[in-house]
Amino acid sequence: MTGRINHRCDIHKLARQCGVKLFDGAKHSPTSRRPHECFCKPTVREIGQSHGEAHLKLVFMLMTGTRVNALELYADMMKAVSAILIENPDLVKSPSLTRDFDAIDLGSLRRKVKAMRMPVENWKALYVLISVRFYKPIQGDLLDMIGEAA
Repeated sequence: MTGRINHRCDIHKLARQCGVKLFDGAKHSPTSRRPHECFCKPTVREIGQSHGEAHLKLVFMLMTGTRVNALELYADMMKAVSAILIENPDLVKSPSLTRDFDAIDLGSLRRKVKAMRMPVENWKALYVLISVRFYKPIQGDLLDMIGEAA
């Protein structure tokens, strides 16, 4: 994640507005986890303080657009989604952003990353895999594709 700016952020109020229930990490039980439950308050607080309430709200909204994705409020996934939005400001302006995120099975991506046991932090691998979904080829890439097809 990037450097801290320390925005004022009431994570509990914001979570309630987004339909997310925040719990202490010590109470986390993988077998009884339900959609919209989040056990990573430190990560939520870090994202909110570093990037502001509007950014954190967008992260919550994108991650809870479907019932399946609402199960993935894990620290690594939240860091990845937050970083994607920070590093790609044009993406935030996309009218299809919510629909595009809803089409991604975040849980499947997270399970694959964990199974691959890469030598990088999971959130960084998730960042790459999710970013690929939003990659728009530039003109040079299209010309390369046409050349390969010929």
